[in-house]
Amino acid sequence: MLCLFAAAASAQGSRALDAVFEKVDPAVVMVRVPVKHSEGDETNGFRLEVLIGYGAGVLLHEGGFVATAAHVVDQAELIEVHWKDGTKCLATIVTLSRTEDLALLKAETVPKGIVPPKLADIGTVKVGQPVFAVGRPRGYAHSMSAGIISSVRNDPAQGLRPGHVIQTDAAMNPGNSGGPLFNEKGEVVGIASFIFSKSGGSEGLGFAIPSHIIKKRLFEKPLPYLGVGLRILPQPVMELFNWPYPGALLVETVRPDSPAARAGLQGGVVDVMVAETPVKLGGDLILKVGPHDAWKTDDIGAYLATLKPGDAIEYRVLRKGQLIDVSVPVPPREAIPALGPAKKK
Repeated sequence: MLCLFAAAASAQGSRALDAVFEKVDPAVVMVRVPVKHSEGDETNGFRLEVLIGYGAGVLLHEGGFVATAAHVVDQAELIEVHWKDGTKCLATIVTLSRTEDLALLKAETVPKGIVPPKLADIGTVKVGQPVFAVGRPRGYAHSMSAGIISSVRNDPAQGLRPGHVIQTDAAMNPGNSGGPLFNEKGEVVGIASFIFSKSGGSEGLGFAIPSHIIKKRLFEKPLPYLGVGLRILPQPVMELFNWPYPGALLVETVRPDSPAARAGLQGGVVDVMVAETPVKLGGDLILKVGPHDAWKTDDIGAYLATLKPGDAIEYRVLRKGQLIDVSVPVPPREAIPALGPAKKK
């Protein structure tokens, strides 16, 4: 009798999950990003390749605002959003935070009838709750994988990855990045960011950026997008490279013809692995943003929020052993709409 009851309960849960998936899947987008990559040196010449990267995202506002992972789009020369109905359009970056691995895109068109899912209240997210991820693992679009919330972590960022994350055993693989993690109500619990894996595939250790960080960083306190991909380097990493500062912001990428590029900021040129994390070294090391030390991210966020288009952000930069000042003007930005609740504990 117990086995029959368990089987019936499992079947009922599966049917409920099917219905939730059908409801939210049209809001999930596949993100296609051509990226230029060059190899070689001045002696042997350069080989330029155009690589095609894939990720996912989710529509959070009917105006075309799509949340995804920053690492999916921060090096992209072009961003395409592919909808469930087979249509596609171009998208642009509205705001991006490499520290939290989040980006907000503005899609040029949105198919009719799509209802953006709500962000979950982080206070209701508990260990053991069922969740499911939707993305493009290994190129298989709109694939769903189910699991539970393994942990809700709010650790200080001591390494190169975000410290505020939701851990899940729902299978995540390359191509899931930027895709949504849903709860049983069809609310967005998080955005898929990274996995820990020795094989390169899912080993049950997936991590997503939680809903309250999505709302705060992309909608409530968005940073000006200057066309630069930054990574915060905490003190343990600075010590690893013998840099005599408590922390810094590493410039990894600079988008061509962006405000950062026109101002002269320089991105990295060498791809390396640091603490199992891919990092692009050789670019500028930012030590101050305006009057604030680069490792004081809360102060920097509050400072940037006061700036208007046309104001200048003054950077103190370490470049090839020399300290220099770089001034980057704040560009105009698309107006970002308000979203519903996604409360922090």
